[in-house]
Amino acid sequence: MANAQSFPLVRGRIMRVTATDGCCGPAFGSDSSIVTEGFVSVALTANITEAEEIVVTNANGKACVRDPGSPTFDGYGVEITFCEVQPCLFSMITGQPVVLDGTGQVIGFKMNSKIALDASGFALEVWMGVPGVACTGDEGAYGYLLLPCISGGVIGDFTIENAAITFTVTGAATRDGNGWGVGPYVDTQLPVALDEDDHLYVVFTTQAPPEATDGCVPLIPTGMSFEVAGDTVTLTIPRTAPSCYEGVSVSIDWGDGSAVETIASPTATATHTYDANGFYSVDVDGGICPRVTFDAFITGIIPPTVLGDPGAAAAAPSGPAGPAKSGTSTEK
Repeated sequence: MANAQSFPLVRGRIMRVTATDGCCGPAFGSDSSIVTEGFVSVALTANITEAEEIVVTNANGKACVRDPGSPTFDGYGVEITFCEVQPCLFSMITGQPVVLDGTGQVIGFKMNSKIALDASGFALEVWMGVPGVACTGDEGAYGYLLLPCISGGVIGDFTIENAAITFTVTGAATRDGNGWGVGPYVDTQLPVALDEDDHLYVVFTTQAPPEATDGCVPLIPTGMSFEVAGDTVTLTIPRTAPSCYEGVSVSIDWGDGSAVETIASPTATATHTYDANGFYSVDVDGGICPRVTFDAFITGIIPPTVLGDPGAAAAAPSGPAGPAKSGTSTEK
């Protein structure tokens, strides 16, 4: 084994949060990933279960059986403090709903007591600086930290005062059973897949971190796209190698109560027209391939005008249809 390189770590540079599914693998969908510099700190607290010592004494008062036991590592408690309000990020971490305006844009977040703390999960990546380490070319040096399976976060105590207001996500904890593998991102593909019981991964890297994103962005399998235009959505499914979807039937639940549609290979495009404005969650089930959830906010349907109805003019929207919302691949 080659000598390991030692490296100091300073300052958190940037973080990426990825929504995870029920198996703690990356959850593909419209708003599944965000990269931000708007955090103050990430605190980890090791959770250790102390061993119970077993001692049995004989009739003479001497120990005849002694087993000190062994303590166990139960993961890390995670606390993250943010200096910016990122509603979609808070929703991803806590499972709480976001607040939308009339065009489907996210403008805030809520905290609801009916939402279970373990209802959502996320993976956390943080890049840190490595001072004084020589690198070749234009490459930098970074420390890279990954917590692949976290759940249970909630917005904790905060104070509104004559000072900067920070929000802290507390109560989150890592757990066993991650499905991260080598990760869904080309820029941080791990050399070896993580074991399902790995809680923490820290390495030295010269791979530059990703740029901060403008809010949450899609995490979508390579070649797949989702377009919303007026009252119609179009889904494009990658069907050529090396796509997992080559030769696979895909089931689509359009989220409006219509029958689930099955698209067999080699058909690559599916379209659907909605009857009413509103927010729809479109579920794309590829069987053995990644399952993807898209958000479709339909605003382009103008209600019919009824002759003689004085309220008809008020019922029709006066402005143009909302902007098209699309999802594009995050992989190369």
